[in-house]
Amino acid sequence: NTNSNSETKDMALVTLAVVGKENVPLYLRDFVSRQDPLLYSEGGEGEEEENSDGEEELGDPFGFFESKKSKANDSSSLKNQFIIHSALDRFDELTRPECMKDRPTIGPNSMYIGVLGCFDELKVYGYNTSTKTKFMAAVEDSIHDENQHFVREAGLKALFANMHELYVEYNLNPFSSVREREKISSRRFDNGVRELVNSFNETYGQKGMSWM
Repeated sequence: NTNSNSETKDMALVTLAVVGKENVPLYLRDFVSRQDPLLYSEGGEGEEEENSDGEEELGDPFGFFESKKSKANDSSSLKNQFIIHSALDRFDELTRPECMKDRPTIGPNSMYIGVLGCFDELKVYGYNTSTKTKFMAAVEDSIHDENQHFVREAGLKALFANMHELYVEYNLNPFSSVREREKISSRRFDNGVRELVNSFNETYGQKGMSWM
């Protein structure tokens, strides 16, 4: 339990969401530890995942196809789902035309919306693509030093930009179901997101930021 608690404490990014047009949820996932215990449904998680991956790799070695076995969209707690849903209202307010007219139209900050609100110990950030797809991240509000906050926010912008590239790749895939407004269940997309979040948390979690 001690190791699990310390891992959770070191986490920075807790929940990540992709929300389509008309606020249709496409991807919602918690990242509570390196092992991602919430990724699987209860019971037989280790063996089931191993068999599932083996089956998928036989016919889908690159993870391009949709996988209905994916549990990524079933891994967010009700509390975090509520937090993301609550932050959507603020997201819609900040992306109205009258609010966007003074924002940069090109460059790394053009799609970054910034802080959407604080909910308990979490702070939610937003990123809005040119196609109005919303990326949202709930991050532990554990940093009070202004310099550390600036560094972490720069890392968050980079994470959103890299996630946007993953989403574009997924969207261009002819086998994706995003046009039908179904949840993203691509193993390739999910693995890419997990790598981005793990890297972010290792660098910008409390442990990673301790050097400053």
